[in-house]
Amino acid sequence: MLRTLTPATEEPVSLSEAKAHLVVIHDADDVLIGAFITAARESVERTTGYALAAASYEWTPVGEGRRPLPIEPATLDSEAGAYPVKFTTTPGPLPGPLRAAVLLLLGDLYANREAVVAGTQLAENPTLERLMFPYRRVLP
Repeated sequence: MLRTLTPATEEPVSLSEAKAHLVVIHDADDVLIGAFITAARESVERTTGYALAAASYEWTPVGEGRRPLPIEPATLDSEAGAYPVKFTTTPGPLPGPLRAAVLLLLGDLYANREAVVAGTQLAENPTLERLMFPYRRVLP
């Protein structure tokens, strides 16, 4: 289980970038869009294991392994042998495909934030998978 201890204070996509992507010109949804930016970033991070923002986590691994961490690059904060494992992500430059993945997820969250109406069909976006695939880690 992975639990956030200290959330990111800076997102890889700004509110103004997100609003431009969504073509939103009003301020009424700023808090909602901010929440969706965070949700999209966290989803991309957990899908790929690639850190996009600095945050601290607590992780309870299955078995005895403490590496690889579920999101990297990161530094280990807990002592050797301590469980749960505590670590802080230290992201590098944001790859363009992962920025695009965050924006695509954000757009999907914003457009489909209501309950699905009977007869409405939602589809997965294969472009999102193509953008994240090269960054997915293969764990032993």
